[in-house]
Amino acid sequence: MLKEDHRIIWKEKNDLELMLIIQKFIEMKDIKTVREYQKFKKENSSTVPSLWVINERFGSWECLLKRLGKKTYDRYRWANYSNEELYEIVQSFILTNNIRSQRMYEVKRMDKNLPSVSILKKRFENMNDLFNKKSSAVICATDFELLTSLKNEIIRLNLEESLSMTEFRKRYDRDALPSIDTIMRRTNKNWEELLTEIGYDYRPVKTSRLLQNLEN
Repeated sequence: MLKEDHRIIWKEKNDLELMLIIQKFIEMKDIKTVREYQKFKKENSSTVPSLWVINERFGSWECLLKRLGKKTYDRYRWANYSNEELYEIVQSFILTNNIRSQRMYEVKRMDKNLPSVSILKKRFENMNDLFNKKSSAVICATDFELLTSLKNEIIRLNLEESLSMTEFRKRYDRDALPSIDTIMRRTNKNWEELLTEIGYDYRPVKTSRLLQNLEN
C-alpha cells in the first residue's frame, strides 16, 4: 500500500495553518536554526513540512522566521556545516527558485540568509553541479516522490506484468528520475522491496522465474 503523500497535506493548508504548525514545533524543540529544524524533522518526519515546502511557500527559512516574528541571524556559521548539509540547503533554494546560474543565485539570495557564491566556491570544487536541475531534483525529492516517479515509469514502460529490473535499467527515462541503483541506495531497499512499497507483488514473478530455471 502506498504511503500517504504528506506534501499534498501541506499544500492543502493555508499559510497561517502552516505557520502555526511550524511555530508550535520549533518552540517545543527550541529550534533556532534551519540545521536544527532539519535534524528534528528527520526524527519527526510527518509532523512538520520539509525545508523544500517551506522554501516553496515562504521563500526561505529566514523569511518564515520573519513572518513568525522570531529573531533571524545576519550570518550562519557556515563553517559549522558539513559540505553535504550546505549542499542540500543551497540546492533546495536553487531548485525552488529555478536558478540556473551563479549570477542569478546572487540576485535571488539577496535579503536571505544564504552563503555567497564566493563561500560556495571555497567549499565545492565543481560549482556546476549546484545548478544542475537533475542533481537538485534527486537531492531535494522526498522518498515518496522518488517512489511515485518509479511507479509512473514502470507503467509508462508497460512493465507491470514482468516487473523486470533488467528491462527497466535499459529503458527508463534518465531525465525523469535517477538510476534504480541511486533510488535503492537512497531508500535502503532492494528491487523487490521497492516494488512492494509502490503496490506490486513481486513474489509470483519471482516464483515463476525460479520454476522456469528449474525446468531448463
